Amino acid sequence: MIVQTPATYTPHDFLLSLSVQLCEKYMRDQGYDPPEFAQLSPVRKLLRRVRFQAKRLGRWSSFAVPAAALLVLGLSASVRSLYEQYATSVSDFVRTHIDAIRDDVIAIWQGHAVVASVTITFGGIAWWQARHAAWLPRMLGRLWMRGIRRIGLLLAWASAATVLLDEQIRQHALHLHRTQPEALYQTVAYTGALMAVWWLLRLARDSGVEFPLGRWHVSLEKIFRPLAAAVGTYLLLYLIDNPQTHTLLADPENPLRLAGIIAGVLVSKAGDWHPQPEEPELVTRCRTHLYRLQTIQQASHGLTTGGAAQILSLGTNHTTSVSTVPPNYPELVEEFRELLKYIAAEKVGDGKTVLIAIDEVDRLGADTEALAFLREIKAILGVPLVHYLISVAEDVGAAFVRRGLPHRDVTDSSLDDVIHVQPSTLKESRAILAKRSQRLKGPHVMLAHALSGGVLRDLLRYGLQLREIQDKTQSYELTHISRHLILEELAETFAGFRTLLSKQQWTHDTSSVLASFRTLCGYLRDPCPCVEADMLQTLEQFAFYSEGPRSRPVDAGDPPHVPADPDLSSEARQLIDEASTYAYFSLTLLDIFSTEGLERRTQLAAEQGPDGDPERLADARQELGISPYSARPLIDTVRKAWSLPLGPTPGGRIPPQAVDCPRHRRPVIE
Repeated sequence: MIVQTPATYTPHDFLLSLSVQLCEKYMRDQGYDPPEFAQLSPVRKLLRRVRFQAKRLGRWSSFAVPAAALLVLGLSASVRSLYEQYATSVSDFVRTHIDAIRDDVIAIWQGHAVVASVTITFGGIAWWQARHAAWLPRMLGRLWMRGIRRIGLLLAWASAATVLLDEQIRQHALHLHRTQPEALYQTVAYTGALMAVWWLLRLARDSGVEFPLGRWHVSLEKIFRPLAAAVGTYLLLYLIDNPQTHTLLADPENPLRLAGIIAGVLVSKAGDWHPQPEEPELVTRCRTHLYRLQTIQQASHGLTTGGAAQILSLGTNHTTSVSTVPPNYPELVEEFRELLKYIAAEKVGDGKTVLIAIDEVDRLGADTEALAFLREIKAILGVPLVHYLISVAEDVGAAFVRRGLPHRDVTDSSLDDVIHVQPSTLKESRAILAKRSQRLKGPHVMLAHALSGGVLRDLLRYGLQLREIQDKTQSYELTHISRHLILEELAETFAGFRTLLSKQQWTHDTSSVLASFRTLCGYLRDPCPCVEADMLQTLEQFAFYSEGPRSRPVDAGDPPHVPADPDLSSEARQLIDEASTYAYFSLTLLDIFSTEGLERRTQLAAEQGPDGDPERLADARQELGISPYSARPLIDTVRKAWSLPLGPTPGGRIPPQAVDCPRHRRPVIE
């Protein structure tokens, strides 16, 4: 059972919802419908139930009444003749045995059969003692099902076998064999072929096979059902119209044989009947628990007393109203644990395990709210044979991993273990994306892995974006696809940074950084081929911009860095450093993936050691989520391994491909 953690909660409401879901799921697993608490009056409920039963009875009657009428009309003569022939002997046999049983009962009642009296006395005691034994009703039910089914099948087959013993039918078949052998063989062969075709069509109809055909799903059942009905109807008409078989069908004993076959089939079907099982105790407890949790029950009792004479009587009316009190939190916890314990014991006996998954605890907000949530629901943990799977945010898991250092908290005493879902490796990312699409080759997977840092949800998102770009551009060139995807992600990320920066306080002296940031966002939001060189140069300058006490040495050919402005707030400086480091990471991905010869350059980078491993790109992306100041040195080592410059390119960057600008109608010169 999976439950979602609400964004805002009270422990009582959460446990109330969990109890309701547990009871409803258990009742559905056992084949019982949970009670419905619809806002309808009793009259409307009754009318709706009557209407449903009437529709059900009407549909059943529309088939049952005509079928019964046809059967009665077709078999009435044969059944009447059979009754007239055997009614007297059967009644005599029954009367004789009833008289014998009556004499035995009278003898026991009068005390003339002592042994029989003792025997039936012990039998009565044993029958009463067997009321709690499960084997006796089970054995009787098994004997009923097996015995009555075999009797019915024996009656049906015996009725059909009388065809072979009928002297008139055998004489007619021998006459046809002597006088018209070729016509008889042709009829038998054609009838056998029709029966084989009819049987194959029925098998195809009942196969349940469905297969897609374009936008439709074709079902064999819909195709072969009318064909099987048509072939069966044609077979029956052929047997009736054929002269050789018409005489055999006209045998006067055939209606009686058919009545025996139908009676045998009906008797064998009666073996499938079994009484309605008693509702299990746990289902009853769940139903009662749901009524208590979801309804307010009231009961009134009245009492009127008076004298014998109606006119002079003085009466009093006493009314008592009883209303159930909703359980408080400790009582609800105790009832939930007890009910869950019984359900788990039953499931373990069936070879199953009870698992309750509480998902998205991190939706509560910060780690303090999540820890408070675990502290409140700690009371329902620790039920024997019940396992809880709770998904928590990383900071809550980190609090547990501390193992009580420097102090113990709720996670250290509530959870048995924490399994940290690590980011996937490049090999695992290949396996994951290979199941999603065969169009994503090795370089595409490496790009998605680097952008996501191995985080599964981001990996799947980037894989979907790569396929969408392929479908949109009808191109599989990595240089083009990677450029499009990286710049698109950079534009969305910078739009978020610009929103955060707009909440800071800016002055005339500090607005230069914000203006250059706006220029870069404008380039990225609506890229144009004729300004791609300016966009790359602006991106490069911003990527190598460093603010604060950590200043990169300025070489002679480097453009001037923006000096550290003491008027910038610490929050604004932090945001600018984060945006600059992310731009530095994106620029590194552009230099690696949007340049021809990726396979050769990957091999050369691998020769430089671990820093040239493509896995290091995902490590840098993960480090961005921790701190831009630790991520930038890691990106430096990656660029050094891939032989990329550690500063702005002198003279600016040249776009990798020169094309005509479709918007401004001017060529872009390399």
